[in-house]
Amino acid sequence: MYEPLVKPGTTVDVRCLGTTPETLLVKTLNVKIVRLFIPAGQTIPTHEAHGEVIFHCLEGRVSLAALGKTHELKAGQLSYFSINEPVSIQGVEQASLVMTIIAPKLGQNVELIGD
Repeated sequence: MYEPLVKPGTTVDVRCLGTTPETLLVKTLNVKIVRLFIPAGQTIPTHEAHGEVIFHCLEGRVSLAALGKTHELKAGQLSYFSINEPVSIQGVEQASLVMTIIAPKLGQNVELIGD
């Protein structure tokens, strides 16, 4: 596994398109944040994350196949999927995304921020 790019208390620009398919930005016990680069026409095969997943499209355009439908995601948009929901990604245009995976909380002392 790659060393996370972002250390606690630091910042990184996630907007730039590049050629590295996947850059691990943050990894903790509960959260994993990855920047994805997807060329036009490339597909990331169906996979299931063991947590809730948020895809935030920064640049370009992709289509997400999940929940029996295809969901288009353009720059500035995000999409959320439940735990273990199979999702595949197709690059419609060259695109960069931030994928955030939030692990399920275990135990009785779970506090939701803002509640």
